[in-house]
Order: sequence, then structure tokens, then C-alpha cells
Amino acid sequence: MTIDHIGYAVKRIDRAKAAFEDLGFSFDPIVDDHDRNIRISFGEKDGYRIELVCPIDKTQKSPVDKYLHDIGPTPYHICYRSTDMEGDMAYLQKNGYKVIIEPAKAIAFDNRKVVFLMNLGLGLIEIVESE
Repeated sequence: MTIDHIGYAVKRIDRAKAAFEDLGFSFDPIVDDHDRNIRISFGEKDGYRIELVCPIDKTQKSPVDKYLHDIGPTPYHICYRSTDMEGDMAYLQKNGYKVIIEPAKAIAFDNRKVVFLMNLGLGLIEIVESE
């Protein structure tokens, strides 16, 4: 597995984007993932990639609600690219990770599958299928 990005939960994607642009990041267009009720934009600087994630509809449930409620805007996951998602998931599960969001296609990754796993010592990770 190789690192793809660091995910940031943000309350307003436009404000977060502007703040990161002030730091020299360039961003892809915003993508709305209505299945997950999240708005996403990927930014990059010096080979370092981030993902800004905020709820589309704050009256509906989204995967970043708890982070935003408990902490506020924050980095909350690291994402790895995988050429063998099933094998990597099995390895991680044998080493104390628990699948908390089952593998599913994600519009932000051209409908490649993503899965989220939690480890109590490390926190949340995402795995995305390589292209």
C-alpha cells in the first residue's frame, strides 16, 4: 500500500480551500457524493495530497459529523492506495483493524472501491483501489 492522501473534516469547503490555497495548495474541482452526503475536493502541494470533506446537507447524517461536532475542522484519516484490497484488508484485520464502512464504490475515485477501517491505537484509515 502507498499513501494517497490525508483526509480533513471541514465545516465549509470554500473557507478551507481558500486557507490551504494561501499555503500554496492547488485543488481539483469539488465533487458531491450524495450517497455519503459529503462534498470533497482534493488538493496537492509538493507531492502531498489532501482531501477536504464536508457535509452537503447538515440536516442529514454524514461520515464527518462526529469529528466536526466533537473536535471541529481536523485531519481525521489517512488513505492508502492498494493493488490488492482484499489481501490488504485481511492483513489489517488480522492486526487489530476493524472494518467500519464496508467496501463500496466512491464517485470521488471514479467509482473505484474504498473501505474504512479503525484501529484503536491508530485511528481511521481508508483504502482505495488503485487505478
